Amino acid sequence: MWLLHTEKIQLRWLSSPDEVSYAALSHVWSDDEQTFQDTPHVAALNGSLAGGALRKARDRAFRRPSLKIRKACARARHDGFRWLWIDTCCIDKTNSTELSEAINSMYVWYRTAAMCYAYLDDVPSGEDPHAPNSAFRASRWFKRGWTLQELIAPASVIFLSQDWVVIGPKWRLAPLLEKVTGIDRRVLTHKRPLDDVSIACRMSWAAGRKTRRVEDEAYSLMGLFGVYMPTIYGEGKHAFVRLQEEIIKKSPDQSIFAWGRTLDDHGTGTFVETAQEHDYAPSTHLETLLAPSPAEFVSCADISPISRWDFAERLGIQETVPEYTDTSFGIRTTLPMVSIAHTSSVDAALAFLACEDGKGRLVALYLRSHPRLSASSKYFVGGYIACGGRRNHYYRATRLRLPLPQEHLSPYHRLSSKHGLSVEPSLREVHVHSHPDSSERLRLPRARDSNSSAPSSMVFFEPPCTIVPSERCIKRLRKMGYVDPKIPDGGFRLQIPGDYRSVSFLGPVSFTVHIGVCPLDLSSTPTQTSQLWASVRFDTEVDDLLGTGAEARTIGRSDLNGATASRKADIAGDIIPDESMLVQTWKNGFETFGSRGKQVRLTFSYPCSYPAEHSMAEVYELDIRYEGYYSQHSGGVELWRKAGTATTASSAG
Repeated sequence: MWLLHTEKIQLRWLSSPDEVSYAALSHVWSDDEQTFQDTPHVAALNGSLAGGALRKARDRAFRRPSLKIRKACARARHDGFRWLWIDTCCIDKTNSTELSEAINSMYVWYRTAAMCYAYLDDVPSGEDPHAPNSAFRASRWFKRGWTLQELIAPASVIFLSQDWVVIGPKWRLAPLLEKVTGIDRRVLTHKRPLDDVSIACRMSWAAGRKTRRVEDEAYSLMGLFGVYMPTIYGEGKHAFVRLQEEIIKKSPDQSIFAWGRTLDDHGTGTFVETAQEHDYAPSTHLETLLAPSPAEFVSCADISPISRWDFAERLGIQETVPEYTDTSFGIRTTLPMVSIAHTSSVDAALAFLACEDGKGRLVALYLRSHPRLSASSKYFVGGYIACGGRRNHYYRATRLRLPLPQEHLSPYHRLSSKHGLSVEPSLREVHVHSHPDSSERLRLPRARDSNSSAPSSMVFFEPPCTIVPSERCIKRLRKMGYVDPKIPDGGFRLQIPGDYRSVSFLGPVSFTVHIGVCPLDLSSTPTQTSQLWASVRFDTEVDDLLGTGAEARTIGRSDLNGATASRKADIAGDIIPDESMLVQTWKNGFETFGSRGKQVRLTFSYPCSYPAEHSMAEVYELDIRYEGYYSQHSGGVELWRKAGTATTASSAG
């Protein structure tokens, strides 16, 4: 280990650095840092000088220390340290062997340093670091990858401003540092062991940090996980894959797989039982078991592992020790799984991990088989989740609250049925695609490929819909004399394809609005949305009483679709959804039903600000506008009211 003499500002090699007391400098690199080759060298601590007077003179003339080096040495010398370690000039980066050894040892070197100076060159002296908009909170030092271990490893850290004035020690600033970095203050002050923190949580600390070299995303984290591996600059993102492979060899903590976009909580039942098939290209960098970068762990700070026996008891399975074998396809392991969908070409399942979030919910991965390998045990991770008319997201996992023994876990069954399926996971050996470099990565053929007999597909799950009538339309119709219908506070919830709701408005011209969800027609061009349909039926009893005569009901403009005709018996009356009733096809989100004399316009806006009862529901705000004879003549409302009174009196007589 090379150390810098704080008085002579010369490098010396110490074979046993633990025999001396030294300080270390943590800082953000600039473009003109002093390197190992720019710094004078001397022989070993007990040896003779490497050069004579001529070499000393040359070093003084051509290898003058930089201002940062001089200031750092002065600070350490003032505090009584004879030796100082600085990563810019104490590592010979031209020597690949020495560089790899230094990177693997760096965490230990910071941990054994008697003091670490954290130099924040963008923070002025004299400011209050606790101020909401302080430069300390926004310092670049908190956004660099390497400074993470330099904050955690040393027991003693002193923060210095840009003019080398002390801001404060780590132990005193620990509450503020916890807010800035998200790291538990007990970890910062070494009152909580680092191994007590889950892998996912430790990864989340690095999620927002950057490094100059992409490989350093992995190399800067080796010390936090106690792993060692050769450094290979040029391997790119594969370095982070290798880091994770080394971690799972050492730790049984399965939170390392709980990264990526995750559905919040679906123990409340926002999935239908049957997944649908659609021709969408997979998200190749997300469908893997191992993450492509630490950034994918940004939402994993609350994930923690649970013991094997607790995990087995909660799932009702036998206790097992996780084992992982690297294969050409990916990682072979055994996971407790529950099948949630099986289509003609894709099998989808939930695979439970032995970890939970801060609310005690288990984390489960979505696994799907490849269309060509549906009968095998080879799976990819994740699937698209339908989110109405918006761009759908690729979800890798969900977080579930397991039911009590007498309960049912609703994501595995249709909520409209009276009896759900209990959670009965079984241990299955599977091969899970681990990273994009797997040699047996199979390409999903696109629908336009002429050689494919049927379009390939992947699974995604359809959430239910929630329809919320707007308050302004209710007030408008009430002012026109319509009787308020009974509408639930949370709107109308359509759980599965085939569900429908009807709401009647009794007034000058009574009408009923019918809303439902069609089953997706896979024979047509696939969409990522539930096919919401809506129609209006006019009621003629009041019109006959007022002498306006009966009119034919208006339900749509197109001929009935053969794919939906089979559901005729399931839809209210004779209202059968056709293509003209599909809300997704309405221009500008509205459609008008009726004749010239009376028209009802339905307008669906998505998304709306109405708070959804469940987080994954598609929420549509429905605006209903009636325009016709009685809306244009104020006397018409009064005439309707009188007619209604006469009818009541006649009935009473």
